[in-house]
Amino acid sequence: ATSDFFHSCNTTNVGVPANFMGDQYAFEGNGYAGILLLLEENEPSWIEYIQTELSSPLTAGHTYRLSFYVSHADVSDYAIKGIGAWVTDSQVTSSNTFQLFQSPPLVVNSAGFLNDSIYWRKIEGEFISSGGELYITLGYCIDTNNIDTLRTNSFADPSSIFSYYYIDGVQLEEIESDYEIPNVFTPNNDGINDIFELDFPFDLITIYNRWGQKVFESDDVHNFWDGTNSGLEVSDGVYYYIVKTKNKIYKGFVHVIK
Repeated sequence: ATSDFFHSCNTTNVGVPANFMGDQYAFEGNGYAGILLLLEENEPSWIEYIQTELSSPLTAGHTYRLSFYVSHADVSDYAIKGIGAWVTDSQVTSSNTFQLFQSPPLVVNSAGFLNDSIYWRKIEGEFISSGGELYITLGYCIDTNNIDTLRTNSFADPSSIFSYYYIDGVQLEEIESDYEIPNVFTPNNDGINDIFELDFPFDLITIYNRWGQKVFESDDVHNFWDGTNSGLEVSDGVYYYIVKTKNKIYKGFVHVIK
C-alpha cells in the first residue's frame, strides 16, 4: 500500500516529532516508519507493510532474535493486537492492499492492545533459520475476520476502524542456541532421517504448512513427526514449526524432501 517515512529534516506533515499522524520522537536516530495497520470503511481492509533486505542471507540452523519498537499514533481511532514480522528468502510483493500473509509470523505481539502513544513498546522473538532468508517484512498478521480492537478515540466513527502505528528500532541479531533443531528430514522409509526428531525435552511441538494449516502436534517426547498428516504423506516443501519447552519457545522451518 502506501507506507510512510518520517524524519526530523522535514518541518511539515512528515516531520519528527510533529507530523500528520501525531507527535512522537524517534526511538533512535532522527526518523521512523509509519504504517496503516487497519482501515475498514465498508470496503476490503487496507493494510500496509514495511520491508527491508538484509545485508547477507541467514545461516541454516543458527538462532536469531528479531526485535522492533512500535508506538500508537495520536490520530488513531482504535488500537489493535497482532503486529508481527516474517523473514523470507524472497521479496514479498502485492498488487492490492489486503493482508499479505496467512502463515504464522516468526515474531508477533500476542498479549495486550498496543495503545501506548507516549512510549515505544518492544516486540521481539527468536527463531531458527532454515537458511537463505534475506528479507524482513513487518505488519498486521492476525486474521481480519477475527479482529479485536480497543477504541482509543471517543469521537471516532463507530462504522470506521482506523489504526496507525509508528515503527522504529528494527534489529536482527544472531544468538547462541540452547538446542539444535533439524532443518531438513527425508521421510522416504529408507531408515535414514525418516522422522523430524528432537533430542531434548519439550512441552509441545506443532507443525504448519505454508498456508498456516496444522499438520502435526504432539506433547509426547517419544512421538515425532513422520511426514504425514492424518495418515497421508505431505508433499515436499518447507514447513513451519513451533516448539515449546519449559523456559523457551523455538520457531523455525524444516524442509521435507523425499
